[in-house]
Amino acid sequence: MLTHLKIQNYALIKALDIDFQSGYTSITGETGAGKSILLGAIGLVMGDRGDSSAILNPSQKCVIEAEFSIEKMQLSQAFEARDLDYSNHCTVRREWHPNGKTRSFINDTPVMVAELKWLGNQLLEIHSQHTGLLVTQAEEQLKLLDAFAGTEILLSTYKLALSDVQQLKALLREKRALLAQIQRDSDYHQYLLNELQDFNPVSGEEIDIEQEINLLSQSEQLSYALSKSSALLNGDDGSLLDLTSKIKSELKGFVGLGKDLSEFYERINQVSIEAKELSRDIEGAIHNHESNPQRLDILNQRFSALQQLLKKHGCTEAAELIQKRTSLEATHAGENTLEEEIESLSKSLDAANAKMVQLADELHEQRSQQKDALSQQVIAHLHQLEMPFAQMAIQLEQQEAYTETGNSKITLLFSANKGQTPMPIEKVASGGEISRLNFCLRTIIADLKQLATLIYDEADTGVSGEVASRLGYLMRKQGQRQQILAITHLPQVAASGNQQLFVFKNNEADISETQIRTLDHPGRIQALAEMLSGRNPSEAAKLNAQHLLEVQSA
Repeated sequence: MLTHLKIQNYALIKALDIDFQSGYTSITGETGAGKSILLGAIGLVMGDRGDSSAILNPSQKCVIEAEFSIEKMQLSQAFEARDLDYSNHCTVRREWHPNGKTRSFINDTPVMVAELKWLGNQLLEIHSQHTGLLVTQAEEQLKLLDAFAGTEILLSTYKLALSDVQQLKALLREKRALLAQIQRDSDYHQYLLNELQDFNPVSGEEIDIEQEINLLSQSEQLSYALSKSSALLNGDDGSLLDLTSKIKSELKGFVGLGKDLSEFYERINQVSIEAKELSRDIEGAIHNHESNPQRLDILNQRFSALQQLLKKHGCTEAAELIQKRTSLEATHAGENTLEEEIESLSKSLDAANAKMVQLADELHEQRSQQKDALSQQVIAHLHQLEMPFAQMAIQLEQQEAYTETGNSKITLLFSANKGQTPMPIEKVASGGEISRLNFCLRTIIADLKQLATLIYDEADTGVSGEVASRLGYLMRKQGQRQQILAITHLPQVAASGNQQLFVFKNNEADISETQIRTLDHPGRIQALAEMLSGRNPSEAAKLNAQHLLEVQSA
C-alpha cells in the first residue's frame, strides 16, 4: 500500500509531504484546486509518460517520490530477477532536471521507466472518469472479463501462436511472390542460360582472340618478313653468320696475345651461336604463322558472337559472362529449392494455424465459463448501490477473424429497470449507471488481482443521495481488504473515508500553489458542511455534516 508521497516542484505543487493510511482515504476540495495533480504525480512515479513542461520552476529539479509497504505482496523473487534490492518498505523516485534529463529509481537503484511500469502494475491501479467510459467499449469489456477469468497465461500463449502464424504468412507471401517472379522470367532466363552454356565463354579470351586475329590478318606480310630475317641471319655472302665467321678468322691468330683480344673472339663466337639459334627459331615460326583463312573466319565469328553477348548482358569481359551464367544456373536451381521451401512453410503454417485455433478455442471456452459468474457478482454489487432491478449479461460469439485477443466477440448487455430487456450497455446506460457499473467491475477485479491500492478519480460521477451513501459504504468496506483512494465531490462518499485529505489552492504568494492537508475530526465536519451547503456553513449544516460523518463511518 501507498504510505507516503513527496512532491517537489511539480505542476502547481511547490513542496508536498503527505502520509496515507490503510483503508479508504477520501480526497476532497474545490474544483480546480489540483486534486487530479495528486493522481497525476502518482501515475508519473509509476511509469506514466511525462515531460519537463510540468515543472513548476524550470530552473529547479522536479522530484516525485512514493513509499510503499509491500511486505504482503511476495515480490522478493521478482525484485531479484530484475536485479533490484528488495525491502518490505519500497521507495520509488522519479526526477526531472532543468536540462531535460530524467532519472528513475527503485530503492535507490537506477532503473528504466519500463521497470516503474512493471512495479506500478503490481502495486496499484488508477481509474479516472475516462476509464469509466471505457467499460462501454468491447475491447475494455474483454480485458475485464479476461482479468476475472484469469486468462493471462493462456492469452499470452495465444498471442505468441498468433505472432507465429502472422510471421509464417508474411514469409510465405514473400516466397510465393519471389517464385512467381522467377516463373514469369523463367523462359527468358532459360534462353539466356542455354545461350551462355552453348557459347561457353573462357576467361580472358577476348584478348587472346583479338591478338590471334591480328596475327592471321597479317600472315603473308609476317611470313615474308620472317623469311627475309632468316636469310639475313644465315644466308649467302653478307649474312650475319658469314660476317661473324670472317671476323673470327681475322681475330683467331691474335687470341693469345692479350686477355681483351681473347674476350673479343669469345664474344663474336657467342654472337655467331645466337644467330644460328635465332635463325632456326625463325624458320620454325614461319610455318606457325602461315596463312589460315579458315581459322581466321572461325575466330572472327567467335569474336563477333562474344561482343554481342557482352553487349546483351552489359559486360566488358568474358569473365563477367561466366558470372552471369553461374547466376542463371543458381536461379534455375533455386526455383526448385524455393518450391520445396514453400511446401515446407505451408506445412508449418498449417500446424501453427491449428495451434492458434486450438488456443483461441480454449480462450473462448475459459471466458464462456466465467462470464456468468462475473455478471452475477456485478449484479450483486449493483443491488447494493440502489439498483435492485439491475440485470447484466455477457454474450460471447466466436468469429472467423483472429485478433490479438482471440476470436471472441463480446457484448455487454445491461438493464437498470424492472421489466426492461437487457440491451448493449452503450445504448441504454446513463452516466450514473455507467459509473456504478464501472466501480463494481473494477472493485471485483482488483480484489481478484490482490492489488494493494486502488485509486478512483471521481468514480461517483452521476450519482447522488442514497446511491452516494451506498457507494461510500462499499468503498469503506472494500478498504478493509485493500487501500482505496478516491477523489470525490459527494459528501456521503467523502464522509465514508477512514481518512480525508483536503486539497486547496493557496493564492497568497505571487504564484498559485496547490497544497494538501489531512483533516482532523473538526476539519472533516467543516469540509463536509461546506460540501453540503457552500462556504461559511451554518450551524445546522455543521450538525448535518457531523451526523453524516457518524453514519457513514459507522
